Amino acid sequence: MGEMTTFDRIVTRNEEMHECLQIAQTAAMADVTVLIFGENGTGKNLLAQAIHTASRRRSGPFIPVNCTALTETLLESELFGHVRGAFTSADRDRRGKFELADGGTLFLDEIGDMSASAQAKMLRAVEEKEFEPVGSEKTVHADVRIVAATNRDLPGLVKGGTFREDLYYRLNEVVLRVPPLRERREDIPELVRVFVEEGNRKFGKSVRGASNVTMDYLLRHEWPGNVRELRSLIHYGVLMTRRDVVWLEDLSWRIHLGRPPHDGAGAAPGSPGGEDDLSLDSVDHRHVERVLTITTGNKKRACELLGISRPTLNRMLRRWGSPHAPSAGEPDEGEGEEPVPTEGRS
Repeated sequence: MGEMTTFDRIVTRNEEMHECLQIAQTAAMADVTVLIFGENGTGKNLLAQAIHTASRRRSGPFIPVNCTALTETLLESELFGHVRGAFTSADRDRRGKFELADGGTLFLDEIGDMSASAQAKMLRAVEEKEFEPVGSEKTVHADVRIVAATNRDLPGLVKGGTFREDLYYRLNEVVLRVPPLRERREDIPELVRVFVEEGNRKFGKSVRGASNVTMDYLLRHEWPGNVRELRSLIHYGVLMTRRDVVWLEDLSWRIHLGRPPHDGAGAAPGSPGGEDDLSLDSVDHRHVERVLTITTGNKKRACELLGISRPTLNRMLRRWGSPHAPSAGEPDEGEGEEPVPTEGRS
C-alpha cells in the first residue's frame, strides 16, 4: 500500500477528536485490540494506520480487510487462507490475511458485517492467535494485533443476536469514536488547505485555496460522506478551476442542490414550470432558487453569487411567488444599489 498515515498528519481542532487521538496514541503502544466506531468517510482507516505506525509493530505489515466486500466463504478464505480443493475455484494453497499480518496489524474494516461462521473463527484467532485455513486440519499460528472498525451499532447487533457478544468484548479493549465532519466543522478550513495541496501535487497546479463564498458553503454543508466527500470535492475543484482559488461555480456540477420549491406540479398561471420548462424565465427561476439553497436563504450572499442587486433579486422573487420573497410592504434593502460582480468575473 502507499505511504502510511501518522498521528501528526491527522488534522483537527475539535475537542472530541483530540481526545480520540490521545486515547489512540496511548493504546498504540500497548498490545491491545482497538475498536473504532464512525460513519463512512470519517477516516477510520487512517486512524488504524496511525495506531500501527506508532506501535511496537510498526516494522511489521499493516494488512487491511474490508469485511463487506466478500461473501461468507470468500471472507473466511481471505482471512484464514485455504488449501487446494477447499472449494471450486481453489486451484492452489493460499495464505490468508491473518497469516500475512504475522508480527504486524490486521485492520478489519466494517467488522459488523462479518458472518457468524467467520466470527467464531475470528474469536479463536484473536484469543489464541491460531486458526485452520479453509479445507485444512492443520493449525496455523500468527502473532497479530487486531484493529477493527464499523459504522454499525455493534451493541445493538449483539442484543439482536447477529454479532457474538464474546467477540465484541474481546475486540473492544479500547474503544474509539471518530466524530462525523458535521460535528467538527472547525476542522474544515485546515482540511481544505491540506486537500488543495494534495490536488496541486496530483494535477500539477498552484491553487491557493478556496474563496470566501466557497468556504461559507463548505462550512454549512452537512457532509453525509464526511471527510472523504470533502476531499473528493476539493480535488475536483482544484482540477476544474482556471483561477488561483476554487470558486463555488467550479464545484457546481458536484454539489447536490435538490429540486427547487416549484417543481411544475400545479404551477400558477404565469409562474415558471418544472425542470423540463426551458424558457428563460423558468431557467432563471430554478437557478436563483438553487443559489438561495446554497446560501441557506442568505440574500446578501445570493446577490454576490448572482451578480445582481438586492432590489432586483426581490423583484424576481415576488414575480415568481417564491417562498424567499419579501413579505408585503417590506422595503427592499439597499434600494438603488449597484449590482455586485460574481466571483468568477474579472
